[in-house]
Amino acid sequence: MKRNALALAAMAALAFSTAPASAQDASQSTDTSTQKLETIQVTGSRIPRAQIEGPAPVVTITAQDILRDGFASVADIMSSLTQNLGALDNNQYTGGFSVGAQAVDLRGLGPNHTLVLINGRRIADWPQSYGGDSNFTDISSIPASMIERVEILSGSASAVYGSDAISGVINFIMKRHADGTTIDYRVGGTEHGGGGSQRLQIFSGWDKGDFSSVFGLELIDKKPLWAYDRDFTDSRLDSPAPPSKIYADPVWGILDEDENYIDPGKATCDALAAYDKGTIVYAYRKNWGNYCGSYADIGYGTLENSRKAANFWGSANYRVSDSVNFYLDLMASTSHQESYWMPLEWQNCEKLNGDCTPTPFFNQATGQIEQWQRRYFTIEENGGFKPGMIRNIDNAMTFNTGIKGTLDDGKWNYDATYGHSQNQLEQKWPALVAAKAQALYLGPSLGVDPDSGLQIYNAPYSRFYTPLTVAQFRSITRDSIDNDKSRADTLSATINTTELFSLPAGPVGFAAVAEYGTQYFGLKADPLSLDGSYYHLHNTDAIGSRSHAGAGAEFSAPLFSTLTLTGAGRFDRYEYSDNSSGKFTYALGLEFRPLESLLIRGSYGTGFRAPDLSYLYAGMSGSSSSGTDYYRCRRDEPDTAPDFIDDCSNGDVPYNGRSVGNTNLKNETSKSFTGGFVWSPARGLDFTVDYYNIRLKNEVEYQTSDLILREEADCRLGKTIDGTPVDINSGLCQQVLTQVVRNPANAAINPEQITSVLVLPINAASDRTSGIDFNAHYALEAGRWGTFGFNFGYTYVINHKIQLFEGDQVTNELTDLYDYVIPRSKANYSVNWSKDAFSATLYGARLGGLPNYDGTQRLGPTFMYNASLGYRFNERASVSFIVNNLFDTKPGRDSTWTGYPYYSRNWFNAVGRAYFVEVNYRFGGKD
Repeated sequence: MKRNALALAAMAALAFSTAPASAQDASQSTDTSTQKLETIQVTGSRIPRAQIEGPAPVVTITAQDILRDGFASVADIMSSLTQNLGALDNNQYTGGFSVGAQAVDLRGLGPNHTLVLINGRRIADWPQSYGGDSNFTDISSIPASMIERVEILSGSASAVYGSDAISGVINFIMKRHADGTTIDYRVGGTEHGGGGSQRLQIFSGWDKGDFSSVFGLELIDKKPLWAYDRDFTDSRLDSPAPPSKIYADPVWGILDEDENYIDPGKATCDALAAYDKGTIVYAYRKNWGNYCGSYADIGYGTLENSRKAANFWGSANYRVSDSVNFYLDLMASTSHQESYWMPLEWQNCEKLNGDCTPTPFFNQATGQIEQWQRRYFTIEENGGFKPGMIRNIDNAMTFNTGIKGTLDDGKWNYDATYGHSQNQLEQKWPALVAAKAQALYLGPSLGVDPDSGLQIYNAPYSRFYTPLTVAQFRSITRDSIDNDKSRADTLSATINTTELFSLPAGPVGFAAVAEYGTQYFGLKADPLSLDGSYYHLHNTDAIGSRSHAGAGAEFSAPLFSTLTLTGAGRFDRYEYSDNSSGKFTYALGLEFRPLESLLIRGSYGTGFRAPDLSYLYAGMSGSSSSGTDYYRCRRDEPDTAPDFIDDCSNGDVPYNGRSVGNTNLKNETSKSFTGGFVWSPARGLDFTVDYYNIRLKNEVEYQTSDLILREEADCRLGKTIDGTPVDINSGLCQQVLTQVVRNPANAAINPEQITSVLVLPINAASDRTSGIDFNAHYALEAGRWGTFGFNFGYTYVINHKIQLFEGDQVTNELTDLYDYVIPRSKANYSVNWSKDAFSATLYGARLGGLPNYDGTQRLGPTFMYNASLGYRFNERASVSFIVNNLFDTKPGRDSTWTGYPYYSRNWFNAVGRAYFVEVNYRFGGKD
């Protein structure tokens, strides 16, 4: 893939609407001795420039790269980036947080630290939080077929863009020029079934007089990929674990008071054998006993969502005069996605500590203590797969409108813009109402057993081992519906010039910006998902807003003919609740060009991220949890230290784990440095090498309940475990004591027992990473053999160290192989060829070795290849044949990866080899 920004000057598009209205592509100026090179704007600066490479590295991916390398979506494009180093949730996490959204994580610092722009403008956050914690930007609704190019800037860029630009900026620059009307149709499927897709794109424009416009529509229809479509994910028997550790799911299982299965008898299971598509067996689990189960029900889930989507992009410009233009950019999308996490399940439970906690009962029908377990309900009871689908309906819209032009005979360029972006999501989860299932299976409570203290039910086994009818199943389930929304409104004004004044070495460039905006985040969950009414479905809500204002300036000054100094400074202020935060950031850069073919460069910048709305306004959430009561263990059983959990009678106690947002958060801050060179030693050949170093402080993390309980013990006992004095009246202790709630010491039942532990998001962590980026490109004109292009990109991470809380040990993520499943390096490479009407590309990607499941060693690297062949019939019609995963490589696996789906879905997928045909035809325009 071409990852070389020097080639950007050959592209016919402006980066931002803030560039001069009359700017042309730099490639139009071919005679540099008689013509002045035109300027364009490049991500990382608002000052137009003639030279594409600047003090900070910018990687460029063109529309041609996207087509020939086989990428069908923005997620495909981003996963190919060697700088995208985070172990991200993706389209395979069909039952977690933010289902249906996809993120990007430059440098592995988290998706909330990567700023995503479209034509240099922000878009609204996804209306759900990533991992249940922070806000992030969804990239799945950006139409890949309407992208002119993508520019990726590494390092802190808050001095130009404000909050969030800590690990870098990704700017999607959409197409602004149309030659006639182009229709593009792409269709394909996978070799092993499932996951087929179609995409239709129509792109056109209309000009009349001083009015010009472009607009495009993209329609997508993607089928789901089911786990049962792949022979390595369709059963528990696919696990690499020893056979003695592989067991069937207990679709029907009853446990006694010692948590051993009560044998139902083979005849009982044989009578149920037709269920779950004929996979129910008389199962046995070592040390647990016999039950009726299925090895195959784990395969009744989607590995990739189904998706129907329509995406629109349009841009219009009205030329009032040579110096005044009105414009409007609009992007809108609607997406309907369906996924299947797993069949619903139930276990008899009591509503304790804000959640329905599995709890044994005394069965009057059998005279013993039991626990009933349906894991999972069968497909037949559910009435097929369709009723169990998680459904996402997402409607997003972004528009920017304003006036731009020039002043002082073209010396100054200005742009005044109003931008609005919003994202509305309706998400429907199938949910099992615990109380209704309890009543259906166990009947009414008959009181409390005096010996065990447990609820009494009269529940005959015949009721349990009789499959539910579809009507019965509907009576205990319902759709849990969330209605979520995010919104951002921004007023901005920019002004720039390439000739503020002149120095002996040349003119000084200057740009200034002022912004004001508001943001809203509303995560409105189903009330029943907040109070423990559903079994194994617990949600949270978050509703809040904030305003911000910012102003900044930049300059570019040629100190000598070979040395240019750039600088930027900006102040931003955010207001939320009764609090506010302000931050000044700055950046400096140097460009040294001792030779026409060599650029030596370096940049230093500070960055920040204002507390995001999810962390600030997250509502109270709770679920069953457990931990060590350090206070009572240290007070009553000090001899059990330090292994309280194994030796202390209060080493593992249940409580309600709670969390809530914190409006007292401060800014996260960062410093970054890049340094390297760009060298073009021969025609068509260039290399870039850049070192990066990013240090992030005050990173927001949720406290751990274990830490809170340790600190509570220190405060109550007046000293730490090593004897250091602690003042119970200190601010820390007063806060901690409010977060741990206990029964009164004189309570009749369970005195001093922990009932709840509250954790808050706090500014605590520090994160630092450094590494090397290398890119090379060679274009070869081979005469009658055609034209060849060779491209190579490589990122090597030198270190990535994190300290979650002050006083904690600093952890090297690259050597902690158990907690951090990340590679040390990523590479991509391609060879492309064209001759007359034919073109072909072979694209490869190398992922450095990941840790094994046990975290005991780092495995070898994995490789994946795409290939494409294109033929152009004439100037209007062309066809391409694309094969993704050319060698049908399966996900990287190892003998220790016993967690389903038995590979790391952060880095791999189960799609396998896929084939596509793409046909393109242009009506009208120039021949």
